[in-house]
Amino acid sequence: MNLHRWALLTLVVSAISPLACPMKAAAGGVQSGQKAAAATEQRPRTKVAEGEYVVSEQANGGAVGPFGEEVYNFHETWVLWRDGDGRYEVEGERRFESPRGTARSDRFMAELSRDLTITRVTEFSRLKWRSDSGPLTCEFLRSELHCSSNAKNAGQAIKLRLPMQKPFGLLWPISAFSLSGLTREAERDPRHATQIQLVSIEQPSADIPVLPMILDGELRYLGEENVEIAGLPQRAFKFSIKAALSPEFVVWTTTNGLLLAVSVEHGDKNWPEQGMKLLHFQEWPASQ
Repeated sequence: MNLHRWALLTLVVSAISPLACPMKAAAGGVQSGQKAAAATEQRPRTKVAEGEYVVSEQANGGAVGPFGEEVYNFHETWVLWRDGDGRYEVEGERRFESPRGTARSDRFMAELSRDLTITRVTEFSRLKWRSDSGPLTCEFLRSELHCSSNAKNAGQAIKLRLPMQKPFGLLWPISAFSLSGLTREAERDPRHATQIQLVSIEQPSADIPVLPMILDGELRYLGEENVEIAGLPQRAFKFSIKAALSPEFVVWTTTNGLLLAVSVEHGDKNWPEQGMKLLHFQEWPASQ
């Protein structure tokens, strides 16, 4: 699943590795991950669900991602909490190899609205070409994406302020919760598509430490299906996401908006399997 060739994902954070662009610097900073964590500990909350996403890539030697940023054997475990005010928080960890054979892991946190749309994400890692960075943060506003490297030295700071013209989500890095939140924008009528934008943020070189790309596409609701996820039957909403230079993504979510699975659909029916799905999943009755 070379997501860059899809015009990438995962589709999924979830969670993400938020980055920034030196060509579009924004004044001011964003709240640090440590402050967000402290606030999380002070608010009463209820455990809603937990799961583990796994990326399936049977082509490209198992590599996922753009050249120079490939990851292998990607897994993302997470726990979803609901605050007393009805908003949601995700705490999770991604495990992967990059390069192949070198194990890595990164913790992340995400804040979601009452309808499970992502509003903010914090990843406890660094940029590839900026050692003075982290935790990395992104804020998803209605018409803008704000990201910061949170460097201690202001001269090393990278900030991004990307105006967005349509509902948007992350394509790369992999962000399950961003992608599932985007499906909330779809009309519940298969005859009508919703115009969207997908953002791919790459780290090509020391000279260009961050490079965002915005792709126009369309989102369409395909109906309801009964699917098997983590060995259990699930009633799911089904969506199609199409973007320029990219195969079609078919996305399944729970009826309340959690990502269940993503499949990359190529014209060739013999194309090896590509996608992301829940390997383990549990919801608590109070959340349903």
